[in-house]
Amino acid sequence: MPHNKFERWCESFGLEHLRRLAEDGLPDEEIAARSALELSTFRRWKKQYPSFSAALELGRSGSDYAVIEALYKKAVGYNVALNKTYKLKRVDYDPQTGKKIREYEELATGVEENFVPPDLRAETFWLKSRQPDRWNDRGEKGHGDLESELFGVVEIPEADMIDDCPDEERA
Repeated sequence: MPHNKFERWCESFGLEHLRRLAEDGLPDEEIAARSALELSTFRRWKKQYPSFSAALELGRSGSDYAVIEALYKKAVGYNVALNKTYKLKRVDYDPQTGKKIREYEELATGVEENFVPPDLRAETFWLKSRQPDRWNDRGEKGHGDLESELFGVVEIPEADMIDDCPDEERA
């Protein structure tokens, strides 16, 4: 027999219910509401019971991974196998005379590989999210990285400043 409310809840609803709701991308407030829990109880259980928070993390990480994988595929392009049905024309010949005996059509199924090209919007989103210092809309450069060193502004001293230098520094 369960000793506390959490144990009873796990028996009746199960941690699998939590994992599935988290996998759907629902926020804590929505998961608590759909689980008939007060938000304060939900948050307390997340801190107090490792199995509770683990079920939520497992659901969230699984769906996050699936989205990351799909975005990556869309950004770089991918192959997709399509089942296609083809109409084939068959002809039977007499082996002795070589004349056509009959002609008929039949259906055959085959697999065709199609390449889905990369999507520019997915590429842009991926780069802006992963490397915001290098890829942004404002044209700002990151500080201290190779890009700013290569494409930074080079100051050239004025001619009168060069004349002030001793001859040994010019060489």
